Amino acid sequence: MLGPHLATLLASTVRLLWWKLRNLTHMKGMGWRCCSVVLLLLLQPLVASPSSIVKNLPGYDGDLPFKLETGYVGVGEQQEVQLFYLFVESQRNPFIDPVLMWFVGGPGCSALSAFFFENGPLKMDQNFSGNIPKLELNPYSWTHMLNMIYIDIPVGTGFSYSKTQEGYYSNDTLWVEHTYAFLQKWFIDHPKFNSNPFYVGGGSYSGAPTAPLVQKLYDGYVAGLVPRINIKGYVIASPLVDTYQIINMRVLYAYHMSLIPESLYESIKENCGGDYVNIDPEDTKCVSDYEAYSELVRYINPQQILEPLCSTTPALNHGILQSSLQYRSELWCRSYSHILVNTWANDESVRKALYIREGTKGEFLRCNKTLAYTSNLLSVVEYYQNLTKANIQALVYCSDLDMSVPHLATEYWIKSLNLSIYEKWRAWFVDGQVAGYTEIYKMKQDHYLTYVTVKGAGHVAQTFKPKEVYHLLQRWFSYSHI
Repeated sequence: MLGPHLATLLASTVRLLWWKLRNLTHMKGMGWRCCSVVLLLLLQPLVASPSSIVKNLPGYDGDLPFKLETGYVGVGEQQEVQLFYLFVESQRNPFIDPVLMWFVGGPGCSALSAFFFENGPLKMDQNFSGNIPKLELNPYSWTHMLNMIYIDIPVGTGFSYSKTQEGYYSNDTLWVEHTYAFLQKWFIDHPKFNSNPFYVGGGSYSGAPTAPLVQKLYDGYVAGLVPRINIKGYVIASPLVDTYQIINMRVLYAYHMSLIPESLYESIKENCGGDYVNIDPEDTKCVSDYEAYSELVRYINPQQILEPLCSTTPALNHGILQSSLQYRSELWCRSYSHILVNTWANDESVRKALYIREGTKGEFLRCNKTLAYTSNLLSVVEYYQNLTKANIQALVYCSDLDMSVPHLATEYWIKSLNLSIYEKWRAWFVDGQVAGYTEIYKMKQDHYLTYVTVKGAGHVAQTFKPKEVYHLLQRWFSYSHI
């Protein structure tokens, strides 16, 4: 039996050989393609990534009642970028249930953020004492119906790292390229999921790389590239699609939500011409109006306008968090719970349980705001427009109390796609109560773009309304009436 280091080296070599051959296949035609497939089949047992099954996690009593896998996949020219991931098999029927890769926004926010605070199988109990936060099962975990891949991307996020300093420089385009390479290798390593319907999704900033990634996957599927990833659609929540429109629509949203008076809205709209991004500093009327607007929303929490605006400074530590949760509930802020995951992930026993490679990561931060990252896709509307011609399904949902990515901005770019309305605006329900509103658009043949608002939710909806979004996803993936 091969030792672990030799096995890893051999797997990396085989993977690199197959990868180069696949590229030649693309250029040389069917002869090379057949050779590539034969090589893949012969060497399949050797190409598994160094991944591990996690049976227990600190903070959770007993064995995990779901199958959790963690590991790294190397991408880049020399595999210098090592992307950490968590994979949870569906708790229903993993061999036929869809596979959903879920991105977290930021850029720079870890997969553990979604794993514990959005849609993963576990959540953190805020009422705890001791060094390790307690973990409990999430009754609204999407893993009840989906195979979920969570990935720390871009490089430098969470537990992902680079073997070289240059490898830490990244941008939106590299996010797409690295994820595509990740998926190619992951599906080679997990052939039993090759025929499952595959979806890409994510919230907030990840709306930008999702569109070009889905396009790349769809083009590869149509071309018959190996492995043939069975891409069926995308799911995006409060997505960053057009930065310009998001900033502009915040002013209109503030007016709609009575945060600014009608007189100021009419004045700023006239004096700034509806453009609050490219403000001329010499235009005193526009500048004055925008300053008045900024002052009025200064103390509003843009993530959820009805919740308090709270400090997230480094001075707010684990001890202060415990004090505020246990003794001074009036200080409660949703963002304080995010400190829990930092406390948990920086514990040595947790890192061993997750099989984190020693010496690759210093302090873990839920959101790393010091990335060497460039946002080079400020608008991806054109990509989403192209995807309306593909044989895929789309779900876009937004929160009506989110000012950071206002639902008005999302509705604006969806309308710009010029799709015909298949089902007019109506309410949708959970437990007999209005959970939000939806409108469905016809794309290609029997494929649709479903747009949904989630009533009373903030950015991103499942953090605030997990039950409602759980039912939304359950209905959408089962092609049921939302």
